[in-house]
Amino acid sequence: MRHRAPTTTSSDIPSRRPGRRRRTGLLAGLTAAALVAGMTTLTGTAAAATPTKVSDADIAASCSAAGRFCHDGNAQVVNEPGADEGNGFLRLDTPDGGKATVFNRDFYGKPLSALTDLTYETYIEQPGTGDARQAPSFNIEVTTPQGFTTLVWEPVYSGTEVTTGQWQTWSPSTSKGWWASRDVTATGTPNKFGFPTYTATFAQVQAALATATIGQIGLNQGSGVPGLRARADRFGINGTIFDFDNPVAPTTLAVVAGNQQTAQTGKPFATALATKVTGAGNLPAPGQTVTYTVTSGSASFPGGPTATATTGPDGVATAPTLTAGTDAGPVVVTATTGTLAPVTFGETVVAPPATGRNRADISVAVSAPATVAPNGTTQVIVTVRNNGPFDAAGVSAALTTPNALTVVAAPGGIAPRNGHNVAYLIPSIAASTQVTYSVTVTAGARSTGPQPVRAAAIPTRVADPNLLDNAAVTTITIKK
Repeated sequence: MRHRAPTTTSSDIPSRRPGRRRRTGLLAGLTAAALVAGMTTLTGTAAAATPTKVSDADIAASCSAAGRFCHDGNAQVVNEPGADEGNGFLRLDTPDGGKATVFNRDFYGKPLSALTDLTYETYIEQPGTGDARQAPSFNIEVTTPQGFTTLVWEPVYSGTEVTTGQWQTWSPSTSKGWWASRDVTATGTPNKFGFPTYTATFAQVQAALATATIGQIGLNQGSGVPGLRARADRFGINGTIFDFDNPVAPTTLAVVAGNQQTAQTGKPFATALATKVTGAGNLPAPGQTVTYTVTSGSASFPGGPTATATTGPDGVATAPTLTAGTDAGPVVVTATTGTLAPVTFGETVVAPPATGRNRADISVAVSAPATVAPNGTTQVIVTVRNNGPFDAAGVSAALTTPNALTVVAAPGGIAPRNGHNVAYLIPSIAASTQVTYSVTVTAGARSTGPQPVRAAAIPTRVADPNLLDNAAVTTITIKK
């Protein structure tokens, strides 16, 4: 639970403002190309589906130069355990009371009123020696009719206590705590920019500075907090969340699930094959493509012997279902990604229990249109399939119709004229193949209602290990 900080009076205000920084002249130095690039990602956009990654290379430029992001002082994106989002965070370090700043320029030249949603997160690794209550501040540099100023929001004035050793989420756009550089007045008193120092909400700031234009927006750890070492992440402007995170360079590929399994012929392996890609510090490497290939044995993925999967945020890539083939024996699947050393899975395909080679799972299916009119004609489709694992010789099948449905044609079958039964003598069906027959039936002139049509099939020269799928039924409704 968070505790509210003690009420701050004017005598409590640190003599050196932690958020204060001098203007570097960068606004005048922005190139036209940088301005155009920044204008393409401006106000009013919907929340991003996923955070926008910002690496140390992205913030490498000094804030005296042009660019989308910049930094001054000891500000660095690092990948370390303990990140609240992804693998990394922004570390701000002011051991000697200097400054550490990262700014974004997407909103350069836009009115202050364009900002609607401001958020960020902090984690205090080591409190400052001057004021242990302090955390990195949220800064907006603006040009106003009264001159240039940096609008600063600090957690210490929000009413929520800053806690060491845990991530905290701040919302400068909805919480009090704003003040302005170049005219620091007593707590709660108006400054020359027209809003009360330290107690203002963002709505009050925007109302007072209706004509102000934005220069850059960022996170700052200023000269008033010597000794402070902090983390920052999920820096948000109008729904766009910037996640400070360096790409993880993959170094290792390892098996995490699905190894050493056994499956019967024609059946899927119970556990999906999965690997994990990691980098330095055992950090997961998302976005890596892993290729799974059946390099020996009888098995396949849905599309064939090869399948691919992409690692998620946890670095794990899960392959599609692997299914045993028709031949019993060992199966080897090899997983690869980039130039990393491959890894292998050793699986085993076994024949169904108590089987020889003379076993075949024969199944039957029957389908037809849902309705037919009296005196009308329709087609019934009979499908006889051999699900394996072996070929089936001598398969018998039959179709039976009720009195209201008369068989008038049955190519490939044996049927009495104007009867209600069709027999099929199938010489052989290879494993994993099927045969299909079409039967024409006519509805009785005075018949109505649902009429069941039944089919059955069974091998006569081999054993069938599964008799549950040897019969099927469908219903045709005679409807006027």
